[in-house]
Parts: sequence; C-alpha cells; structure tokens
Amino acid sequence: MSSGLIDMTRAQEATPPVKTPPVPVGTFPTPTAPAETGSPPSGSATSAKLLSELPQKFLDAQESAKKLLEGIEKDESLDPAIRDQVLQAYRAALETATRGLADLKSAQEDREASEQVATESARLDMEIKSLPDRFDLEVNEKSDLKAIEQALGQADADLRTFEANRGRIEQISSQRSLDRRLLLEKQATLATRRKETQEQLAPQADTTAISPLQRANQFLARVQLDALIAEEEMLRERINRFELEKNSRLTNLSLELWTLKRTLQARKVEALQQLAARKRRDETEDLLQELKQESARTFPILQSHISEIEQYAERIRTLVDQTDQAQTQLNAVREILESVSNEKRDTEAKDTSDAGKSEAFALSLLRQLYELPDVDQYREQAAQHRAQMSDATFQQIELRSLSRRLINMERVIEESIAKIQQQLGEEDLGFFEQGLRSNLRKLMTQKRESIEKLESAYNDHLDVLTSLLTAEAMLVNTVDEYHNFIHKRIFWIRSEKGLQISDIGGLLQLDAWMFGPAELTELGQAFLADAWRNDLINLLGLAAWLLLVLLRYQAGKELVTIADQARKTNTNRILPTLRAILLTLIIATPGPLLMIFVGWRLGQSGNPSNTLAAFSTTTIQVGLIYAAMEFLRQLCRRDGVVDAHFNGPELLSTRFRRDFFLLLVVLLPLFFVITYLNHSSGTQHRLPQERILFCVGMLICTLFSQRSFSPRAPLVREICQLKSTNPIARSRWIWYPIATLAPLLLAAMAWLGYYYTATQLAWRLLLTLLLLCGILFLWGLGLRWYRMAQRWFRMYVLRERLRQPIEESHTIDGQRLKLETDSRVQDEDRERQTLKLINYGVLIPLLLGLGMIWADVLPAVSRLDEVEVWHAYVQQMDEADGEAKMRTVKQVISPLDVLLSMFVVVMTIFLSRNMPGMVDFALLQRLGIDPSLRYALTSVTGYLLTFLGLSYAFGQLGFRWEQIQWLAAALTFGLSFGLQEIFANFVSGLIILFERPVRIGDVVTIEGVTGVVTRIRIRASTITDWDHKEFLVPNKELVTGRVLNWTLSDKINRIVIPVGVAYGTDTDRVREILLEIARNDPEVVADPAPVAVMEGFGDSALNFVLRAFLYNLDKRLETIHRLHTLIHKRFLAEGIEIAFPQQDLHLRSVPPGWQQLAAEQPQANSTPPPHAEITTADGNPATENSLN
Repeated sequence: MSSGLIDMTRAQEATPPVKTPPVPVGTFPTPTAPAETGSPPSGSATSAKLLSELPQKFLDAQESAKKLLEGIEKDESLDPAIRDQVLQAYRAALETATRGLADLKSAQEDREASEQVATESARLDMEIKSLPDRFDLEVNEKSDLKAIEQALGQADADLRTFEANRGRIEQISSQRSLDRRLLLEKQATLATRRKETQEQLAPQADTTAISPLQRANQFLARVQLDALIAEEEMLRERINRFELEKNSRLTNLSLELWTLKRTLQARKVEALQQLAARKRRDETEDLLQELKQESARTFPILQSHISEIEQYAERIRTLVDQTDQAQTQLNAVREILESVSNEKRDTEAKDTSDAGKSEAFALSLLRQLYELPDVDQYREQAAQHRAQMSDATFQQIELRSLSRRLINMERVIEESIAKIQQQLGEEDLGFFEQGLRSNLRKLMTQKRESIEKLESAYNDHLDVLTSLLTAEAMLVNTVDEYHNFIHKRIFWIRSEKGLQISDIGGLLQLDAWMFGPAELTELGQAFLADAWRNDLINLLGLAAWLLLVLLRYQAGKELVTIADQARKTNTNRILPTLRAILLTLIIATPGPLLMIFVGWRLGQSGNPSNTLAAFSTTTIQVGLIYAAMEFLRQLCRRDGVVDAHFNGPELLSTRFRRDFFLLLVVLLPLFFVITYLNHSSGTQHRLPQERILFCVGMLICTLFSQRSFSPRAPLVREICQLKSTNPIARSRWIWYPIATLAPLLLAAMAWLGYYYTATQLAWRLLLTLLLLCGILFLWGLGLRWYRMAQRWFRMYVLRERLRQPIEESHTIDGQRLKLETDSRVQDEDRERQTLKLINYGVLIPLLLGLGMIWADVLPAVSRLDEVEVWHAYVQQMDEADGEAKMRTVKQVISPLDVLLSMFVVVMTIFLSRNMPGMVDFALLQRLGIDPSLRYALTSVTGYLLTFLGLSYAFGQLGFRWEQIQWLAAALTFGLSFGLQEIFANFVSGLIILFERPVRIGDVVTIEGVTGVVTRIRIRASTITDWDHKEFLVPNKELVTGRVLNWTLSDKINRIVIPVGVAYGTDTDRVREILLEIARNDPEVVADPAPVAVMEGFGDSALNFVLRAFLYNLDKRLETIHRLHTLIHKRFLAEGIEIAFPQQDLHLRSVPPGWQQLAAEQPQANSTPPPHAEITTADGNPATENSLN
C-alpha cells in the first residue's frame, strides 16, 4: 500500500484516551490557562505563528489541569457537589488539551501526506505499467514436489496478503465520500461552536468574587477555544488531502494496482497448483511402474503386499484428480462470488445516493436480478462436498491407524514372516528367509511412504473441500441477500414499456414465439437419447405410471363403497376418510406425474440448450400446479371426500367441478406457454406475446370468479346455508371482491408495463389460493375427526355407565356428589375445547403461510426487519480451527421480532388452555389411562406449552437465559423468602401430580376433616365433605402433613357396629345371627370375612362388636343403616332383648320439708301421683331418721 494511503488510514484512527498519574500533593495552585485567544485571523488558514504556539499551550494546560485536579481532590473546604463539578471541568480540559495535540499531529501528517500525493500517484502509475503479463514461477517441471509445495504455500500466502490489501483499499474508497461529507459538516459548525465558547469567556464585573467553579469553566473554555483552532487546522488539511488524492486518482490507482497484483498472483497460484498436481500424478505413475517391475522379480508369496501398494497408488492418483477438479470449482466459485460481491457493493452504494431513486436504477436492478446465478446447484454441490469430506475424514482415520502400526517395522516384518511360515507349513525357511526379510523391509518401507503420501493427499483434498464449502456458502448467502435487496426495491417499479394495440398482431407471427419445429425436434431427440442412456429409470417410471392408470379406475369404485360406509351414523373411525384421501391422490396423480417425470428427465439429459432447460423447468412447475389443482378437483367429486366425508355442498361435486375442469383445460396450456416464454427470454425484456397471454389468462380468471363466487351464485348460497361454514359466509363481502378484481388489476398492471410486479403478485395469489384450499381441507379433516371421536367417546361413556352406573360418584346419605375428574375436564368442556382448537387452530398455519407469502411484497412489512428497536448481546457457539469457541454477538431486535413474540404469546395462551383437553379427548382416554394420571399429564402439558411458548417469545426479544440468570437468581432468592409458602405449595402440587399420594376421587382425612378430593390445583386442593362443604387445603399439607387416604392402594374399608344384649341372652346365638346378617349383605366383602366377637361385660349389657369390610366408600352409610335395621328386626324375631342402661338411685339424706310436700301433693292434684318409693342403702323404706 502506498504511503499516502497508510497515512490516510492512520489519520482516521481514534486517539486513545490519555491516563495521567496523580501529581504530588501540594498547595492549591492558581489556574494558569493559555493566553487569551481571540478569534482566528480572517482568511482561509490560521496564522503560522498562532499554530506554532498551540502545542506549548496545550502542554501547559495539561500540566495546570493535573495540578489543579490534585489540589481540588485534597481540598475539603469546598461543597462536595461544587467540587465534583469543578473536577469534571478540569478533567474535560485535560481531555480537550490531549485531543488538541492529537488534531495538530493529524494536521501535520495530512500536510506531509499531501506533499507526497503527486509523487505517490506517479509511482503507482509507473508500477502499474511495469507489471508483467504473469509472475514468474520459482520452480519448474524438474523441481521436486517438496519445493513446488513450498513455493505454492508462499504464493498462496502472498495472494491472501494482496486480497487483504485490496479489500482495505476498497473499504477506504467506499468510505471516502462519507468521510468527506462528515468533515464538511464539522467544518460548517466551527463558527457556531467558537461563538458559544467565547461567550463563556465574557469578562466578569468583579474579578475578585469569581468562584472556583467559574474559574474552572473559564479555564475549560480557553482550552476549548484553542482546541477549536487545532480542529479547524486538522479539518482543513484533511479535506485538502482528500481533494488532492481525488484529483490525482491516488485511491483508484492503488485499487487498480492491488487488483492487478491479486489477479496475477491468482494465476501464479493456479499454475503452481497444476504443476503440483502433475508432479504428484507423475510420481504416482513412476511408483506404479516401479511396482510392476518389482512384481516381476520378487517372491510370489509377496505379491499381496505389492498389490496393496498399487491400490494405494491408484487411490493417490484418483484423489489428486478429485482435488484438481475441486480446485477448479473453487476458483470458479470465487470468481462468481467476487463478481456478485462487487455488484452488490456498488449497488448498495448507489442506493444510498440520489441515483438510487431513479427509474433507470430500478431497471438496472431488474437486469441484475435476471443475471444472478442459480444457487440451487451450489446447494446441491455443497451437500455432495460435505459427504465427500465425511468419507475423506473416515479414510484419514484408517490411514493414521495403519501408519501407527508401521512405525515398529521389525515387529511387522516378524508378523509377516510368521504368516508366511504358516501358509507354507514350514517353521524354517532356510536360506530364503534372509531374502524374504530384505524384500519385506523394502515393501513395508514403500507401503509406509505410500500411506503417508495418501494421507497427505487426503489433507490437501480436505483443505480444498473446506475452502470450496466456505466459498459456496458465502456465494449462496451473498446471492440470497442481493436477491432480497433487489426484490424489495424493484417490486413496485415499472419493468417494461406499456403494450400497444399493435402488439396484439404479434400473436400471429410464428417466428416470435421462440418455439418451432426445430425446438420440437430437439426436445424429442433429447428425450429419446436420455431413454436410451437411462433405460432402467425410464422403464421404472413408465411402469409406475401405467400402474397408477390401472389403479385409478379401481380407486374410483372403492371410493363409492367407502362413501356408503362414511355416511352411516354409527361410523366412529377416521380410517375410511384417510383411505378415501389416499384413493383420491391415486386418481389425481397420473397426469401431473407424467409431466413432472418428462420435465425431470429432460433436465437430466445434460444438454445445455436454453430451449431444453426452459422446457424442462416449465414442465416441472406447471406439473406441480396441475397436481395441486387436480387433487382439489378430485376431492370435490361425487361420493368423494368433500361430498361423503366432509358433508360439503352438492353443487361442489356437480357444477363447480365441471367449471373447474374447463378452467384447467384453458388455463394450463395458456400458463405453460407464458412460463416457457418467461424462461426462454432470459435477461431480455419480456416478449409482448407473453404479456398479452398473461392478460388473457387473468381475464379468464376474473370471469370464472364472477361466475362461481358471486353472492348470488347457487354454490355460494348453498354454502351460506351451512352452519359449519358460517365464517366463510360472513366474510364473503371481503373475499369475493378480491377474487374478482385482483386478476383484473393484474392484467391492467401487466398491460401498463408493471409486468414483473404483476407476475410476482399473480404467483403469490396462486400460492394464497392453494394455501386457503389446503387450510379448508385440513379444517374439514379436523372436523371429520372430531365427529368420529365424539361418536366413539359417547359410545364409550354409555358402555361405561351401563357397566358401572355410579363409578364416578360417591353416594352419601342417598345424595350424589359430582366429582371433578382431575385427568380431564367435563365431557362438554373437553369437546368444546377440542372444537375450538380445530376451528381457531387452523388460523395459525394460515397466518404463518400468509406472512411467508406476502411479507417481502408489502414495503412496510418487508422493512420491519431492518429497523432496530433495541439490541442485545448473546453468546454464540462457533467452530474455528476445529475448536468450538463461545463468542458474543449482537442481536438486533426489530419490530418484526416484537410482533412475532406477541403472536407467540397469544398462541401460547390459546394452546395451553385448549390443547390439554384435546390431548385427553383424543389420546389419553383411548389408552385407558387412570383418571388421576390423565389429569397429571394434561396439567403438565399445559405447563410445558406455557414454558416453551414464553421461552421462545422472550428469546425473540433478546432475553436469553445467560443474560437474565443473575436477575432470575436474585428474584428467586427474594421470592423464596417473601412467597415461600406459595412456592412450596406450587412444588407440592407438582409432587402430588407425579407421585400421586392423593388423587381425584380419593377419600382422605386431614386434621379431622373427612371428604373426597375433588380438585388439585397449583396452590391448593379441594376436599368436599359429606355435607357438601368444600375445604381448601394447601398442597404443602398434603405432602408434608399427616394424611389418612382411605382409598390410596385399596378402596376396601371396614365398618364397626357395636351391639349390646341383655344379660342372660345366648351369646352363641347372637354371634351366629350377626355373622349371618353380615354375610348376606351384598355390599360386604367375603374376603376378608366379617367377624363378630363379644368384647366384654357392660354395666347393663353383654357387648358384641360386628366388624365387616366394604368394597368401597360409595355406600358406607347406607350399608351401616341397613345392617342396623336388619339386626334390630332379627333380634325382635328371635326374642333377644337389646339392653338399655338401668340405674338405681339411693338417697342417703332428704332435705327438710320433702315428706310434708309429698304428703300435700296428692291433696292438691285431682289425679293421684305415681307411686314413688325411696329406699335406703339396705333396701328398706326410708324414714326421716334414716335419711338424716
């Protein structure tokens, strides 16, 4: 690089901040600022005297600022706030003085560089003219391979140096105009900044009352004023140097020089590569010849080693050829990449200037768009090269293993001698052994050298493949970026001249159609040649097509049978519908498949003809569109999928299907011709015939839309009457104008010259139509599956209720307690969630598809990803030199990312609310999973969807875990104290769901409350007791507390019925009666058997206890009531008296007046009182004396 450009890049570098150590502590100095500086002298340049004094002024200012800073930092008399402001002012003065010195130094360098511009330009021009046609090679054909490889390595390193220098010059050249504009803008603001600074230096009325802060600000203003003078000088010299370099073409000459050197050096590298390849090839041939000669005179038993070495030599020769081919591809890819990169860089530079707003610029972009290379072939080649790299790496590992084995040569020779002795059956080879050892040592040496050469060849091959893969990836990315850049800027620009009425006459000129008998003959010859060369593939394709044609008629008959089965009301399987879809695919396949196969074979013929390539691409594209349209048409056939399975309108299978067939018959040939003309014309302007046929096709589409989709059309009226298609009916005033007017608008655009825009919009409208049809098909399939699953589920529920009428209820005191099943929502809620998920779930692929189709068309949407809302720094894993490293990269957050995150959050809420119910409805119930486990799975499904959705949404906004982990740790630490009970209950809820110590429907007792578990939620669970009162129990209590679960592992429970009989009763008979009653009860378990025992003698009765076990708690109270009733009736019938408590009262003393009151009581009442006798402790009648 020239010295002038070196100075230029050096001047553009930023001056690093200067850190000064603190000066020794001393007295508070008085600021000694530079001398008063007024306005610079008028004129184009500052006086030399003033400029010569500036360096010393800046040095003095630096020294004064350092001393002042040290003194003020030690001065405690100042207010802290004032002291901070004073320190800030002096630090700013120190930095300003440093910057002023740097500006003066830059001005001096620019001045010296300006003086050398003319000399440097002349030197560069002379050097360019003196460059040879090619660089000399340091080696030749007689040089050995090692010397050639060393020269190649040095030449390759020089080439990279030349490329780096040229890239640096290109960057400087592209940045020069922007730098000059910034310098001029700075220069224009100098006067204003100087005036503002001088205002701060206005003389004070009382100089003795100047505060330290005012003194510091004045000091700073004086330094800033001097710095402005230095900056003005730097700007003047920099602009002057730029002008001189521009006038003398210094930058252009430097770029031209390094470009020529790079081109010559690339040719030198290519020549050395070819020389090295020829040398390796020659050495391999020499080795093969030597091996053939050696094979003639060596021992026959050693021929296997010679054959192995020959195989290595053949592999080396093959690998050298493959490396040479890969190097040729690499050079071609690099050349294309360089061309595309240069065009992209120039185009981006023009786009930022005024020239980028003209129509001519847009037309040039359109030409460049057509000239962009097809990157699909490079993607395919990259896949092949990756496979080759994998194979080469594997072979390298094998070769390293063999090479390590041959390190110990003597051991290998001994093993070979042992094998020879084993083959010959003799332990002693005699005098032949010495010759064998000598030949073996020579062969093993050659083998080791061959393996090392082969390993080196693999290394060279991998190096070239790695460079080739990198270049291909860069080319693909560059072309894609350039394509998107051009597409966004030319979409709404006129691409052609408007059509005239006279252009219609060109339709009758046969020679303007770019297709005639010669092209037809060429196509036939190419197809026949491919059929002759690849007869097996073509025969297999023909056989498959004939098989589909034969199956087509059988599939039509099978559809009718399946339709009759699908219309039955007891059908509850989706399998017939899936079979019908497969049969419809078979019916629709033969025609499109034939077109695609013919186009594919023509594309593989190897003929580079433009006609053949255009016809092949057109046939494949139109065949794919035909396949989609024909499949949709066959779906609407009578007794087809839409008619019999989706319950579609009858007119779809009659009138609409007939009209759609006529549309395909007309439009497919028309668009085949349009597509063929589009591909045949290449980068030329579109032919008038192509644009006229496009307009005709759009008019035909308009007529079809008006006939079929008018609100008054029979088909639309029938669709509007269907309940399931209510959304379509309500939106008909939106899609009908679009379907009718959009083709008409496209025809007008194509006629006026906006043909590129019209074709792109037409293609996207077609994709939108196919997307809508696909979404409607998925919607219908989802509704069909929902109806079948609903039928199956209702039949299943009916069978379960017939088998176990009240299995999901607990009957307490004759009342039914409805449980909320924890593994599923209620039947109607589950079905409603599933139906909502189907109806609204199809909007997700619809919105995503519409976004992918139309995002790059709408300018406002396409620019959303180019606006930066904020940015974040994330960690990214990169592999460099075979080693994985983490590096921090900048992630730009655009409005598109914000919208995408909002969409993901909405979808997450929707899916987390409805997906668990659908999973339970569609899958878990059919698997027969326990209800409590189903509830656990559905709950975890909702949590998982919420976690994944929110993680992705926040990740799109730049909130990665590595960025918020410390915040999350601190937040978790704080919440663990503030909300520790909430967290404990949440974790306990998860433990309950997975470990299941308590399940929905279990009967538990906790803290004296017995009831049924009816809900398990995040924070608390609900227990409903026998009075229908709901107790909210924190989940933590169910995990860490003492809980009695009556039905955890076994629902069998025991009841205890105590019975007392009078003294004198036959105890054996009582026991027999109790056991008989228990055994005959239907709710009592036979095993373990009921037990009746007499437990003891009571005060008034003989105490018996009956213990019996019940199957479950459903009828516990009812069973206890029934057993009590039966025992009472049976004891009455058997004459067994159920004892009741009896107590005698003995009064030892009677209060005075009781006997008189008792004697008077009969006189007061007309009815004599009942006899009452009071006795003493010995049983005798009590007297007054005895009571006392």
